[in-house]
Amino acid sequence: MARVLRYGKGRGSITMDSTQRDLIMDTIKAAEPSIVKVLESETERLAKDSEEKWLVREKKSKGSKFKHQTGIRIIPPYTIEAFVENTAPYAWAIKVGRESSTNIREGRRLADVVLWTPARKNAQKVVERIASETVKRIK
Repeated sequence: MARVLRYGKGRGSITMDSTQRDLIMDTIKAAEPSIVKVLESETERLAKDSEEKWLVREKKSKGSKFKHQTGIRIIPPYTIEAFVENTAPYAWAIKVGRESSTNIREGRRLADVVLWTPARKNAQKVVERIASETVKRIK
């Protein structure tokens, strides 16, 4: 899974190359290393879990299972956001079929079930981990 750094959100965002990414990430880590550590570990875990549960069609698969990407986004002026996404342009539209070998209900959108719902459920835990790590660092 690729780790990327973006500045901004939506169509106006800019993806940083490796040199710029390293420079900015080193600056963020110097200011508060626990935030980056927690965000990266959680997004990697979410992406890995999603990839394991991602359904693959037997015939004519386009490989969307292996198109997960994690990263950190900087939104001016003071927001740092971690993200997990499947970069396949059709990933949001994949629905669980009748013959799918899974316990996910037929007709549900796969990305909602294996990627977005777990991300929403873990959001509060991530906040608590960051707070805990920050308190440890201050002490």
